Formats: sequence, structure tokens, C-alpha cells
Amino acid sequence: MADFSSIAQAFVGHYFRSFDDYAARDSLASLYRPESMLTWEGKQIQGAQNILDQLKKPELKVVKHQVTSVDSQPGTNNSVVVLVTGSLAIDNAFDRPLQFTQAFTLAPIPGQPGGYFIYNQIFRLVLG
Repeated sequence: MADFSSIAQAFVGHYFRSFDDYAARDSLASLYRPESMLTWEGKQIQGAQNILDQLKKPELKVVKHQVTSVDSQPGTNNSVVVLVTGSLAIDNAFDRPLQFTQAFTLAPIPGQPGGYFIYNQIFRLVLG
């Protein structure tokens, strides 16, 4: 298996840079496939377009993430499990950051050596 830690670090850098640039957020669609599933604060969403629709909701237009930690492990069938923690500011409210945790399972893209897509993704704000 490739270096799962390097894969996770590269993925996290790309994902959050793209998410934080609203104009570039559409490019995240290439990271999802029809079988991809996102659980966003308990709501399950499946498929690339449905997931992108969630990530592009108007209330999420201006979001800036600060990643605190990235942990990763190798998974079954050459997948990579990634757990991210950090804070985010909505509408540039840097004085009121929200803590979050996000988990990803990155699965190899069939027929594309070295390519991965988001098979599973879970996002939660850490409140209280």
C-alpha cells in the first residue's frame, strides 16, 4: 500500500483549500462518486451532486477552516481512513470559531492507480 499518511495529508490540504474557496468548491465534485455517502450533522446524503448541493448551501458560502489534527490509518482494500479535527469560522466570525470533527474513508478509484475518492464522510460540530 502507498504511504497512507502522505495520502491523508495531501487529501486534507486539497479538500479544505477547495472548500474554503467558494469559487473552487465545485471542484470537490471530482472527489465523489454515485456511491459516496456524507453524514452531515446526522443527515445522510448520497451521490456526488447531492453532496455538493449540501456543501454549497448559502449559509456555508463563507467558511474558513483551521485544521488542528489529521490522523490516518490503512483500511480494507487499500482504503485510507482519515480523522480531522479543527475549528471553522462562518462569515469571517473568527472571534467565534466552531470546533468540528470530520472523518473520511478514501477508497481507491478502480482503474486509476494512485487515485482515491471519498467513499464515506462524516461531519459534526463539537458543541458544549
